[in-house]
Amino acid sequence: MTAAPWNRTRTDVPVNPPPPRPPGAPAGVSPLSQGDPRAVGPFRIAGRLGAGGMGTVYAALDDRDRRAALKRIHAVYAADGDFRDRFAREVRLVRRVRAEGVPRFLAADTRADVPWLATEYVPGPTLDARVRGGGPLPAGFLADFARVTARALAAIHAAGVVHRDLKPGNVILSPAGPRVLDFGIARAAEETALTRTGALVGTPGWISPEQYRGEAATDRSDVFAWACMAVFAATGRGPFGPGTEEGVISAVLSAAPALHGVPGPLRPVLAAALDKDPARRPSAAEAARALPAFPAPAPWAAVLPAVDADPLSWTRVAPPRRPWVRRHGRVLAVSAAATALAVAAATAPALVPTGTAADGGTVPGPSPDGGAALPPAAGADGEPVPDDVPEEYRGLYTDGTVVVEASDTEPVVVRSLVGEDGTALEQLRVTYLTADNPSNASTLSLGLRVEYLPDFGSLSLHAEDFGWVQAVSPDDESLDYRRPNTRGVLAELDPGSPEAETTVAFFGAPPGALYLLPAASLGEGRTAPLDTPGGVCYVRSSHDDEAAGPAFPGHDSLGPHDARLTDGRPLNSCAYDPAGT
Repeated sequence: MTAAPWNRTRTDVPVNPPPPRPPGAPAGVSPLSQGDPRAVGPFRIAGRLGAGGMGTVYAALDDRDRRAALKRIHAVYAADGDFRDRFAREVRLVRRVRAEGVPRFLAADTRADVPWLATEYVPGPTLDARVRGGGPLPAGFLADFARVTARALAAIHAAGVVHRDLKPGNVILSPAGPRVLDFGIARAAEETALTRTGALVGTPGWISPEQYRGEAATDRSDVFAWACMAVFAATGRGPFGPGTEEGVISAVLSAAPALHGVPGPLRPVLAAALDKDPARRPSAAEAARALPAFPAPAPWAAVLPAVDADPLSWTRVAPPRRPWVRRHGRVLAVSAAATALAVAAATAPALVPTGTAADGGTVPGPSPDGGAALPPAAGADGEPVPDDVPEEYRGLYTDGTVVVEASDTEPVVVRSLVGEDGTALEQLRVTYLTADNPSNASTLSLGLRVEYLPDFGSLSLHAEDFGWVQAVSPDDESLDYRRPNTRGVLAELDPGSPEAETTVAFFGAPPGALYLLPAASLGEGRTAPLDTPGGVCYVRSSHDDEAAGPAFPGHDSLGPHDARLTDGRPLNSCAYDPAGT
């Protein structure tokens, strides 16, 4: 069905604008209205961040007081079964997206009475607010903005997602750089609007010509909107003028873009991205590579208004935390997004794979006498789910997947069960206490505190669930991991005995990455992709005072390990070896 230019659903029109922020309220957070929830899933609601055509965005806190932006879909969509199906499909895709310019996916519930999606909270103004209030971006920041957002789009497209509603109001300029918001939601709304009315979802001035012609949006449609947005960041106006809506549509369809005011080196890339024919536009990845190099900008905070840097400001207006048992017996937030590592669900790890041990030997696979083999996954062999698992989680135990993610602020790794619709249950939290070389310098001793989180079921943690990666090089196709020299069960955990401290030992382990890497997390050929999450860096040896990477606050030997790939290399990895030595 062809969508007429005037028959369109706008996504930039505020719905029920929030009341003014009272004195003492957190910056950027407005009070809740009478009908707003005080809790959604595992999140406590501190206030409103904004509202739009598809939903309301809330300031939310998880059970560890980490801030999140939670988008709750409007009731008109919640009552539409087709929209729910589309939204669930988009959430499954969005979970896979992990990139520098994309907020981390935390959790979603597409089966709730009102579906919702939560991502990490990104402080800062939108590009629209920054440019309208402070003028165009300086050249160095503009180039960085264009490059980071193009790479974010490339990651979104690589996951099979088309944004469909890229515009200055959907990009946040944070002190850490630009972040692209709301990808994945627009398609569910667009298809619903097309089904109901033939309307086109989008915002005038940021819609590609092929969409106005009634064609489906593709990744090249996003590239067109990206170039429009870059022109706006450079000049304070769109490339097709500030005229009437009909005039802008006509210019998008037939006029050449106005690029005066755009720095000369950027113009060829933006002009190609604004071609009327989507087949002649570059991909987002090609556009990012074609952008010219500019001097690295100063920290983004230099060109932004002050943001709320107080991590406790939301806790003063949010409801108190729920009791521990209630918090951990329900759906909890999970990082990752989009490319979070998924494997077969298990109440205990699956069989140990054959792999290379740290001493050069091999880790045995399943043995007929059960010596080195771990129990099979619950539900995978037809065994019944434990009787005390609540009905709401039984599907996770039989058909869910295991997701392993690491914190980027502390040496903590979390293992969770996740359903296809994004429903998640945290099972195990592992805190790395120490990583050091004792008197025997050839041995790395890893101290652990493990915590079982649900108030039902049980879990066995095995030494073979951990792995060691000494180096990642550009030529590697997967992680070259080693299993520890420690063997056997480290801890048997259940609600009656939920915590334990233990150690794991690796022989001959220089600085590198330590992983919670259950055997069931491995893909075909018992391999793990280079961007496998769940690792923590061991950054210092006892014989070298120079750290091999940044350490967590309060830790000399442990630091973050961000395995997400950008241009073929991890974002932040002590194990990365660009020379492949």
